[in-house]
Amino acid sequence: MFPALETELKQKILPDPYEDFMYHHLQYYGYFKAQRGSLPNSATHQHVWKNNNPRYLLSGSLGKRDDLILDPLQKEKRLYSLMLSSPLLKSRQLLHDEFGKVNLRLREPRGLFAFFSGSGPLQAPRWPVECEVIKENIHHIEWVPPQPEHFYQPTGSEKIPEIVGEEGGTVVYQLDSVPTEDSYFTRSRVGGKRGVIKELAVTLQGPEDNTLLFESRFESGNLQKAVRVDTYTYELTLRTDLYTRKHTQWFYFRVQNTRKDATYRFTIVNLLKPKSLYTVGMKPLFYSQLDAKTHSIGWRREGDEIKYYRNNSDDGQQPLYCLTWTIQFPHDQDTCFFAHFYPYTYTDLQCYLLSVTNNPVQSQFCKLRTLCQSLAGNTVYLLTITNPARTPQEAAAKKAVVLSARVHPGESNGSWIMKGFLDFILSKSPDAQLLRDTFIFKVVPMLNPDGVIVGNYRCSLAGRDLNRHYKTILKESFPCVWHTRNMIKRLLEEREVLLYCDFHGHSRKNNIFLYGCNNNDRKFWLHERVFPLMLSRNAPDKVSKKVQFSFHSCNFKVQKCKEGTGRVVMWRMGILNSYTMESTFGGSTLGNKRDTHFTTEDLKSLGYHVCDTLLDFCDPDRTKFMQCLAELKALLQQEIHKKFKDTDLEGSWSDISLSDIESSTSGSDSSLSDGLPVHLLNIANELNQKKKKMYKKKKRKPLQSRKQRNIQYQKNKLMQESELTEEAPVRALCCLLLPCHAHAGMAGFASTLQKQPAFLKNSKNTSSSMMKNEKPRLSESQANGRDRGTSLDPSEMTTLMLTKNKERMQREKPGFAVSCSLKRSTNSSQEPAPDMKPNWSRNRYPATKRGHTATVAYPSLHIYTYP
Repeated sequence: MFPALETELKQKILPDPYEDFMYHHLQYYGYFKAQRGSLPNSATHQHVWKNNNPRYLLSGSLGKRDDLILDPLQKEKRLYSLMLSSPLLKSRQLLHDEFGKVNLRLREPRGLFAFFSGSGPLQAPRWPVECEVIKENIHHIEWVPPQPEHFYQPTGSEKIPEIVGEEGGTVVYQLDSVPTEDSYFTRSRVGGKRGVIKELAVTLQGPEDNTLLFESRFESGNLQKAVRVDTYTYELTLRTDLYTRKHTQWFYFRVQNTRKDATYRFTIVNLLKPKSLYTVGMKPLFYSQLDAKTHSIGWRREGDEIKYYRNNSDDGQQPLYCLTWTIQFPHDQDTCFFAHFYPYTYTDLQCYLLSVTNNPVQSQFCKLRTLCQSLAGNTVYLLTITNPARTPQEAAAKKAVVLSARVHPGESNGSWIMKGFLDFILSKSPDAQLLRDTFIFKVVPMLNPDGVIVGNYRCSLAGRDLNRHYKTILKESFPCVWHTRNMIKRLLEEREVLLYCDFHGHSRKNNIFLYGCNNNDRKFWLHERVFPLMLSRNAPDKVSKKVQFSFHSCNFKVQKCKEGTGRVVMWRMGILNSYTMESTFGGSTLGNKRDTHFTTEDLKSLGYHVCDTLLDFCDPDRTKFMQCLAELKALLQQEIHKKFKDTDLEGSWSDISLSDIESSTSGSDSSLSDGLPVHLLNIANELNQKKKKMYKKKKRKPLQSRKQRNIQYQKNKLMQESELTEEAPVRALCCLLLPCHAHAGMAGFASTLQKQPAFLKNSKNTSSSMMKNEKPRLSESQANGRDRGTSLDPSEMTTLMLTKNKERMQREKPGFAVSCSLKRSTNSSQEPAPDMKPNWSRNRYPATKRGHTATVAYPSLHIYTYP
């Protein structure tokens, strides 16, 4: 090299601030041992770098040789602070705390889907492009009435208004271009339909015009048309679930330009259910914005002259039903809302989850993830709630509990129960901490966000009831339930799922109850009813004695039409305690709460009772469990004797099928006959054909298991050894086994045995079947004890011959041993450490898969060869 040129190059090279920082860093920690004199002069470099780059002031603080006498740690801190101040070296991965100081850790990796953060805005809901959406944000306060809200008591003189329709009235509100069954979902966007939002309500002619202004183009709203029949009488038509012609039960809309003290009558003319809780006193919900602003009064039950009846106007289609009621608005020029039940929108859920993620304590044991994206692209959230385990064994010993809600979007009851559950399980209560220590909770708080957003009652944007398609193979068309089922399937492979519960609402029965699945295994007979019975014992509040849960309304019959529901599908997958929790839209008919409506506080308290019952259900002291089991047997015996009065059932009552005793569940019958939409039938058929072809290919070319390969290896090894041995012992053995007339062909048989190993196919099958049944091989004494006059099957003869050869080889060659003792293979690595298990037995409710045979634990074959 040329020293002069090298010196010139050193002076022209500009040092990298990061490299200079790493040099001091490594030198301080002892990883860099080179001397300062052997390196380029850092002070000179920094001086040159400063002169050429006046924006960076490294030489002002660390560029001179006098700075080298500073403490190395202090120099490192200075370099680090200077690097952070450099605009070229700033990183978005560095986090800052509330004091502006750098937090030395990396950000969490971004999810596959867009996700809101604690500092960013919420995700705006995505609507089908056919839907018009107003820009106003609708918000309601939470409020609990100070006094119980009683049912309406029918007088029998309620007026039944005649339905006149558009011909006899004036249309004051009507949605255009509402998707029906003839169309199907294609795409979505934030804000719905492009363009200017039309003014659908009529234009007021002046301050004296008292026409009500209607609106429902907001989250969960679903009013389609309003017809003014008289000054204060209106006929309302609900929008069906999008891309269907059915499912009109949920309603939620806004009215403006009200007049105080005037009696208004509203009549919904196109309800589809022949039975409703409105016939037994349920009232609609009412909300006044002026009352909320001035008196902090929220949703309340209002209405008079309530009547639910059949619509007599026959249009040749399915029969329709009407709901009519009267009301007096509390204020003039007020903005009011009516709803079937307390609304809980997708935005409400996101606000709640945002508060959880921003809570520094709750975010430690509640991890929020994306389960999938809905058909419209809205996020389906998955919460994993558990306290961090101290050891891997402790984490493996935890059982799982799976909860979900809002698969039916119009059943907002489920969201309020879910909110109560989350409020408690995320609290600082000792019971909540114990539950988090014991279980892993997987929670899907809103399974059908698309339906909730657009105001559907029962369906998703696929136009079908998701709670009938949990067995679907159409991942792209039913992503929410497909991913939920897949998540639970993976969870079952990791650990036992103790409980599955899906929160629903019921429109025809009062109280709160569970639907379960009868267990056919007599070992766990009636065990699936223990949790509901415990819940009925825990549901009464200890202070106010509010009875909320009715065990007598529970049903455990599995109907064929419900095979696609989440409850039955998860039960078939192996979850013994699989339930649908039904909470009424009305109220209670029991105890001190008799004939009063449920409030949101009542529903949220039920979420707490679910947690309380879990503690009792898994109590290591099995006293409560056994007491409930004994009580269930006594109750069932009474039901049997009541149903079979004239039959002598002494000693045989427990053999009666539970399905014969229980009647069918009185759940929804509105979607039992709904198959796949027309545009999805071809896709489903193609997927089924591909699945069958794959199955046939696997059936033609099955893969050999490890056990089969071991058996084949053993046979081949024995054949090689038998070829090396002399033929005399073989002939002698065959002479003992075969009758005299077969001696002539013995030589040919011996040669065939040596030349054609394929002859042992029968022996292979016989040996394999014997090992499956774990039967011992035929011993020598048994072989000698056979009748010499009877002929043996070639496969039996071959088995005896191989047994003799093995015994002889063990005697002659001690170094070669073939283990004939069959030992079951045990894999203790998958089991948690015994000292870290919970106090109760893990195999009390084994997750057996119904409809499938149990996996056979085959014995292992130990093969030893020459060294």
